[in-house]
Amino acid sequence: MAFLTRLFGGIQRIEEILLGWSIIAIAALTISNVFCRAVLQFSLPFTGELSQFFMIMVTFVGLSYAASRGRHIRMTALYDQFTPRGRKVLMIIISASTAALMLVLAWYSFQYIDTVRFLESVSPVLQVPLYLVYMLVPLGLISAAIQYALTTVRNVMSPDVYISFDVKDEYEQPLDGEI
Repeated sequence: MAFLTRLFGGIQRIEEILLGWSIIAIAALTISNVFCRAVLQFSLPFTGELSQFFMIMVTFVGLSYAASRGRHIRMTALYDQFTPRGRKVLMIIISASTAALMLVLAWYSFQYIDTVRFLESVSPVLQVPLYLVYMLVPLGLISAAIQYALTTVRNVMSPDVYISFDVKDEYEQPLDGEI
């Protein structure tokens, strides 16, 4: 379990760095382009394209990061009706099947990327081969699959129910006077 904890922590740290710097880059690109248009009377044509590249990164790295923090939207109406043991079994099924789905989607994205590479598609302004940018998609999906697989392993090995590798499934208790 110590190896899995280190793996989880390493992946999460890389994701935090990528997400943080991507958001900063998007903001800096947008602000600089607005400044150039409003004050200097010209536009930086590459800013929109680079921002799109960073948005792809934020989306798919963010997918994995949200999975690692147990922050994805959960539909719990049925889940809440189960006993703790039933919830555990259901969480194992959900996390394992989600990991498998992420791998299937990664496989399809690799196929798409191969087509884009074959067609030699490039971005209009920067002339960046698009298959290089689109490689972020399967990498994010594979990373999310690893996060869900780690959640599955944690639920199999632990007596508690976990919604991610290190986040227990706990509900907030209402304060006195709240219903």
